[in-house]
Amino acid sequence: MFKGIEKEGEEEYLKFWNNFGKYLKVGIIEDNDNKKALAQLCRFWTTESGEDFRSLDTYVANMKPNQTDIYYVTGDSKLSASRSPVLEKLRAKNIEVVYLTEPLDELTFQTLEKFGDFSLTDAAKGDLKLPEDEAEKSKKEEATKDLEDVCAWLENELTGKVQKVVVSTMLTESPAALVQGAYGMSPTMQRYMRAQAVASGQEEMLNMNMNQATMEINPDHQVVQQLKSMVGASPSAKETKLFGALMYDVAALAGGYTIEDTSSFAARVTGLMTSGAIPTPEPEPISEEPTEEVAAEIVVD
Repeated sequence: MFKGIEKEGEEEYLKFWNNFGKYLKVGIIEDNDNKKALAQLCRFWTTESGEDFRSLDTYVANMKPNQTDIYYVTGDSKLSASRSPVLEKLRAKNIEVVYLTEPLDELTFQTLEKFGDFSLTDAAKGDLKLPEDEAEKSKKEEATKDLEDVCAWLENELTGKVQKVVVSTMLTESPAALVQGAYGMSPTMQRYMRAQAVASGQEEMLNMNMNQATMEINPDHQVVQQLKSMVGASPSAKETKLFGALMYDVAALAGGYTIEDTSSFAARVTGLMTSGAIPTPEPEPISEEPTEEVAAEIVVD
């Protein structure tokens, strides 16, 4: 019956999907015998789909010739997922990524593990393997050596918040990003687990530190280079410590993580705002050339 609705065309099928799609996802989790068939009926937004949904079959049909995995990223909404810094890794290589916008989506993909011959891979995992050429490998090695002291300093300053700090050559816009280990939980799943703990009265789960992520830093970003200079000049200075903490805060917020100590975060932002570090826009230069209107008046006179 589901296949019959699908054959009526995507417009008709989406009416069914919008009403009953969640039940198909639950079916994948609970019905192991039929999960592969149900997976073909699922629809998701992707980095290439715009406002439309796409099936996993369509995703596979559009994969790169050397691509071996189906990549996904989690978020509270399509907009939130699209802004994840970890997408920079895939965008740089023009690889399509599936948006998972509900905790149920993540459970569905973890249950499936594979679609056809392709593994379902979280783009926010620290062990993400992407094709690299020799130039990229060489650049990463040089950057890792150059920022060795910065990584060690950050690991020490962020003890209890991150497992380790590494250099990433995949980030193109953000100074840093947080990624999870192979068995770590996404920030979306962490919030879901905390909500479940509150609802079930298991308050002890709220004390679990789930944010033990790996911090990846962008060696080409001016913020990282500024931190390198500050660490080299005065690693124990208050300004250096605040700068490093704020870089972590920004990476956490951009990645969808919850900042536990919001008052300290607010204090760091306020300190930045009052330090004069925020550039003031320069006034636009006044052109000596007469405007078209003034020129017209001159001509008329």
